[in-house]
Amino acid sequence: MSIMEIKSHIEKETELEVQEIIQKAEDEARTIIEETRKRAATIRGEQEQKRIQENLSKERSELAILRISQKAKTSQVKAELLDRTFEEAKKRINELTRDASSPTYKELLMELVVEGVSKMKGSKFVIQSNQATGDLLKKNLKEISKRTSEIKGEEVELKILPNPATPPGVIIQSTDEVEYFNNTLESRLTGARERLRGEIYDLLFKEGK
Repeated sequence: MSIMEIKSHIEKETELEVQEIIQKAEDEARTIIEETRKRAATIRGEQEQKRIQENLSKERSELAILRISQKAKTSQVKAELLDRTFEEAKKRINELTRDASSPTYKELLMELVVEGVSKMKGSKFVIQSNQATGDLLKKNLKEISKRTSEIKGEEVELKILPNPATPPGVIIQSTDEVEYFNNTLESRLTGARERLRGEIYDLLFKEGK
């Protein structure tokens, strides 16, 4: 093989190697570009997802604050309506007690005494009440004693003790002062308020359910 042939052969081999290197470089460049694009797309997607989550968290926080505020307002409205309901009840009770001679008040007082005595031990009791109520009880003492005796199954002895400081209704005490039962209308109303709070709320707001 002549020198020219050797030179030509070397040049061809070198050219092939150069072309192969260039091709590999181009392939590698395309791979790098494609991977870079994919990473960029992934990063953009992650950033978008992060932004969406941040907005969602912000909206949820604002909604939670709004709900708390609305709940507080609703609770305030309920409390105000409950107050109005029992203020009206108190007003009607006061109107009832103004006429101590009314049959309705008479029957109510008798029931208050019977209820209180029936829940206490013993057979001798002192009934405290204001003057008007005490006078009404004295007029009906025989009937009240009869009712309480029938319920307790034994003879009951009742003593009326007027006390100007006693609200409408009665306060019943055993003669040995061991037991005590507050059955004034004020006490009954307070107890009813606590006991029936949920039921009254349901009645007042059932339309919204």
